[in-house]
Amino acid sequence: MKRCGMPVKPLRPTRLDGLGSKGLNTQASSSTLGPEWLTEASNVVFDFQGRLGPRRGIKAISKTVAAPIKSIGEFIKADRTTAYYVGSGSAIYLRDTSTVPETLTAQSFASSPQTISNSNWQWINFNSEFWGIQTGHSPINLTGTTWTDVIDLGTYHAPTGVTTFDPNCALGDFGRMWYGGVTEDLGTLYYSDNLIGEKLNGGAAGVIDLHTVWGQDEIVGLASLMDKIIIFGKNNIAIYTGASDPSAMVLEELIKGIGLAGRDNIVYMGADLLFLSYEGLQSLSRITQTDGKAPLTDMSIAVRNTLAFYLSTADLTTIKTVYHKKEGLVITLVPDSKLAYVFDFSSGQLPKITTWNFATAPLCGVSTIGGDLIFGSTTYVAKLDGFSEVDITDTTATNANQTACEAVNGVWDGSKCWSSTNRLYNYTWSTAWLDLGEPAVTKILKTAYFSYTGGRGSATSLSLYVDHDSVTPLIKNFNLAPAQDYATYGAADSFYGVSKFTSKVGPVEYKVPLGRTGKVIKMKMVTEVVGDYSSLVSMTLLTKQGKIR
Repeated sequence: MKRCGMPVKPLRPTRLDGLGSKGLNTQASSSTLGPEWLTEASNVVFDFQGRLGPRRGIKAISKTVAAPIKSIGEFIKADRTTAYYVGSGSAIYLRDTSTVPETLTAQSFASSPQTISNSNWQWINFNSEFWGIQTGHSPINLTGTTWTDVIDLGTYHAPTGVTTFDPNCALGDFGRMWYGGVTEDLGTLYYSDNLIGEKLNGGAAGVIDLHTVWGQDEIVGLASLMDKIIIFGKNNIAIYTGASDPSAMVLEELIKGIGLAGRDNIVYMGADLLFLSYEGLQSLSRITQTDGKAPLTDMSIAVRNTLAFYLSTADLTTIKTVYHKKEGLVITLVPDSKLAYVFDFSSGQLPKITTWNFATAPLCGVSTIGGDLIFGSTTYVAKLDGFSEVDITDTTATNANQTACEAVNGVWDGSKCWSSTNRLYNYTWSTAWLDLGEPAVTKILKTAYFSYTGGRGSATSLSLYVDHDSVTPLIKNFNLAPAQDYATYGAADSFYGVSKFTSKVGPVEYKVPLGRTGKVIKMKMVTEVVGDYSSLVSMTLLTKQGKIR
């Protein structure tokens, strides 16, 4: 008698469209998140189609200096041309882009300059002049040709009652300079005469005493929006309206219980003003609304606790936020932890959040009018460019002349040899625990299909975890776009002779065999970045139904 066995269960494809499309979420429980969220997103960005890929590399572009570069400013001259000044140790340098690598030229000061003990300047454009502000120092001023301490300017008038004028922050707007955080009176705002930023006594100069507004809080940062000046304290925000005429300016609102986490964490994004509080990235667009009384918008709610931890443990004077207009990214640098939180606003009002990790962390940044993102590091100026980390070092000791220098692919500048070194880096993403829409069904995982564009041979590792076991994953290693897939010119069997190398156009599908069973799964992908961009186009899992339990 012929016996019939159990029917073979068919393979079922599960397509994970939009994998990670909402970015990082470390706030919610991993078991409650869908595939659109990531629980790890290191060195990840999203392309214009919203697909996962690697950030660009940090490429050294200048010769080295002895001290860390903690500030970079873009000076917009009267003729709309620009110049870039960097603060490094006790010096101010002009960035000379006419040489390769760029030269950082030390600046000299007129009169009897102060001793600069730090380079953490806040750079401000006002009235076709350039101003530098930092705690414990007299402000400095560049008229266009000459650097001078503000107290040495012939038109300087100190505020009444202030012996040492050393503001921590400033703002150039509404036809005057505004200063806060003076050591002798941390809670008073000083403003200058019309178009004379150094005249703080007489004329239309004046003060606003905030002690009667917020008690013993202190001024941390300043911003403007519409006809309002926003004064950020550590624990309060005071908003004054009518700032174009300070004599008639009135307090519009005091927002209690929230303040600014570090002076350099205010950015303008279109018509919005974003700032970093101790809880995360906040939007002040509420004050442009009709009644101005809507709640503050928390842009970092998906990573609130982890970001707040870094803010509570770091030196806030080192944390700096920059808006990279070209790519719609708000980047908060946390050098103490060698990372950055990146908020991608390119596709909507609420950002997709990722983190960037560094071997050598950028210390400051500026998004230029020309569209570049420039960083200051421990020894050089760098740019977000390409898909390799590029360091630069002085190798004159071993390459003492032009011939020896060029033999090792260095650049000889007439007296020194500058050598560049590429460093690879990885980008990593990890899903939440996924039940694939069937929480009570065990899945027999057979095969994963990943469709990637680019990669040029990048080593890639897939870790598969099942049933909340985060210790013993199944690990599969493979390479993206092996050489035979993308070398279309110059190959030994090519119809063409020696010619250009190019990447293969279009996505490539990779088949990764799996061999695990579980009700819930988690995937982690680590991909090496070796000079080429890659992005995850789609992902499909082939499974069989197991036990229902």
